[in-house]
Amino acid sequence: MCIVWEEKSMNRMFAVSKYEYKMQIKRIAGWLVLLFVLVSAMMDSLPTTENLKRIEFLYDIHYYVRRVFSFDGLILLFALMFLMAGRLVSDRKTGRRDLFMAAPIGKGSYIGGKLMGNFLYALSLMYLLLIAAMIGFAVFSHSETPFIDYISAFWQVSIYIILPATFFVTASSVMLPEIIDIRLFYLLFSVLFLVNAFSTDTGTAAPFYIFTQGDLAKMIWQHPRWPMIHMGSATLNFLFMLGTGGLSIILVSCKRRFWRAD
Repeated sequence: MCIVWEEKSMNRMFAVSKYEYKMQIKRIAGWLVLLFVLVSAMMDSLPTTENLKRIEFLYDIHYYVRRVFSFDGLILLFALMFLMAGRLVSDRKTGRRDLFMAAPIGKGSYIGGKLMGNFLYALSLMYLLLIAAMIGFAVFSHSETPFIDYISAFWQVSIYIILPATFFVTASSVMLPEIIDIRLFYLLFSVLFLVNAFSTDTGTAAPFYIFTQGDLAKMIWQHPRWPMIHMGSATLNFLFMLGTGGLSIILVSCKRRFWRAD
């Protein structure tokens, strides 16, 4: 009986997730931002002769993907923050949450579905950027890069930037506006993104809140002048992203008067 209930609960969560993903993927704004970011990444980071004169390390696929996601990936995440923020609040204000509550959907299925749908949406755009960037590198690279290096770069940028940073931004954007005023959320996270944008690579440990250029991202590629990796800072960086995202989910899950009679 318990197994059947859990299966139904999972099916309902997937239904909410599918609905949320379809709603988000249809938004033209997301595709326009992705197009802008792609053009920016191609102009700035492709290993063309002109770009190699500016940036000597562009021949290295690991440096290349780290650069693309440290800067252009940050821009894409910033735009996604605005596209995902307030999805719960919007349901409450428009009455859509009442429709979900009228259906046989539990609080956990609703919250989990909303989170999963937006997380998959954000990952879709992030990985489209990665795939396009790697194809561009393969076409314009002046040196032979072993296929295993492409796999390594894909894996490392996923583990050290894409997955943790996307989870952090998605969970915070979807959940926190239900807890604090959305204008305050925009202000706080805009400042955070601005600080990240102006962060530079140095030999010292980066602050834990630098989530696309911090010490965790340095695991992908290390500058020859500063080859040391600060594992303590990288661990704090990782825990900050997962912890903030997880705490956001917990706060909404524990919020009173969020669902039916609780």
